[in-house]
Amino acid sequence: MISHLPVRPRHCDAQAMMHATRYYEYFEDAFLDWLGARGGYDRLRQEGADLVVKVSGCEHHSPARLGDVLAVESAPTRIGTTSITMTFTMRRAEDELVAVGTITYVCVRDGRAAPLPAMMLLDEGGHEH
Repeated sequence: MISHLPVRPRHCDAQAMMHATRYYEYFEDAFLDWLGARGGYDRLRQEGADLVVKVSGCEHHSPARLGDVLAVESAPTRIGTTSITMTFTMRRAEDELVAVGTITYVCVRDGRAAPLPAMMLLDEGGHEH
C-alpha cells in the first residue's frame, strides 16, 4: 500500500528540511493506512487487541523538504505469531529514495503479548498472507 503525505512547515527545521524525528510520524500514518485497508485500528481495538512498538529504525538517504509530497510504501517483511515487522519505503514524487524505516509491532491483550488478529494477516485483497 502506498500513502501520499505532504511535508508541512511544522515538520521542518530552520533549513526547511524535515527533522529526523518526524520520519517516524510518517511511518505511523502509513501504517494506519495499511491497517485501515484491513479493517482499521478501531476494529483491532474492538477485537480486544492493541499494538506496541518493540523495535524501530530509519535509514536516511536524501532529505525530505518543505513542500515535498512523499510516497510511503508499507509492506510487512516478517509476520510472526505475536508480532509483525513492517518496512516503510519513502520516496519523493520523482521516485527518489528518501528513507527506509522498519518497525516491529507486538500485539498485546491485557498487557501481555498475544497472537496477531486475523485481520492483520490479510493482504489488500482480503486474502491471507
